[in-house]
Amino acid sequence: MTYDQIRHVLEIAKTESINQAANNLFLTQSALSLSIKTLEKELGHEIFIRHNKGVSLTSFGRTFVSYAQPIKTQMEQLQKLGKQTSPTPTLSFKVASNGFRFVSRACSGIYEKYKTVGIRLEEFDGVGDETLELVANHTVEIGIVRYWSCYKPLYQKQLAAKSLNFYPLASKRLCILVGQGSPLYRSEREQLRSEELWGYPMIMHEYMDSGPYSDILDRLQLGKSANRIITSSRAVIYDFLETTDGYYLSSALEENAEGMFLEQEQNGRTLKAFYLEGSQIESVIGWVKHSAYTPGMLANEFIARISSYL
Repeated sequence: MTYDQIRHVLEIAKTESINQAANNLFLTQSALSLSIKTLEKELGHEIFIRHNKGVSLTSFGRTFVSYAQPIKTQMEQLQKLGKQTSPTPTLSFKVASNGFRFVSRACSGIYEKYKTVGIRLEEFDGVGDETLELVANHTVEIGIVRYWSCYKPLYQKQLAAKSLNFYPLASKRLCILVGQGSPLYRSEREQLRSEELWGYPMIMHEYMDSGPYSDILDRLQLGKSANRIITSSRAVIYDFLETTDGYYLSSALEENAEGMFLEQEQNGRTLKAFYLEGSQIESVIGWVKHSAYTPGMLANEFIARISSYL
């Protein structure tokens, strides 16, 4: 496997077209196709499904891309090292999260405090276990992650395999998020019973559709629906909540005295959160670092800000 092949895969995944990707990469279509076929043969798995409208990623392909994207990012950063002509910021900090808005709030606070000194902030949004991978390969310094308490043993194994340390910050009640497209939105109660969600589709990320996290519906006794909405985009989740009767599993993050965001307030949309009656499963939120990394001044200040929010 070569770095060029990684670039080829990522460009095709982005454009969903070998022809368009070849144009963007200044390659012939046949040369790009040969590059991908050679890589697929080496790996023993197909990365793309070819069809008359273009190409799409296989399940293996999606996993490959989740690992390949940080490699490409790091290579681009290395290539920029010798090309920087603007003043180098005095301070820098890199963080990844599972898409929490309070992470951006903490980063904004740090920026405002140090912008007169000169600071470079990089914030990455990871889905599922992508945040762990970004920390493990040193793309970022720390990650802010969430896991459901029922999966703690599995999560601990993943952390150990990647030489990562996890530090819990808060445990929050699991909640059900619905939008105005759901009949449940009109309920005035604080909690919903699991059977009230039967028949409604769960909106979920791809990693929850199959694999070790796919039994969450059984664990929560939410029943099976003939419908399911799968996406790799956090923004799409909130679009579907606004326009369908689907629901989303989230964390109950209450507003504090500092005016912290409610997680269900997304881009000005009105969503409603309900606790799941009788559920013993909690959402554990914390930060993670590589075992060989010692947090610096900005990382410690960032963690302190997050702790105060939670």
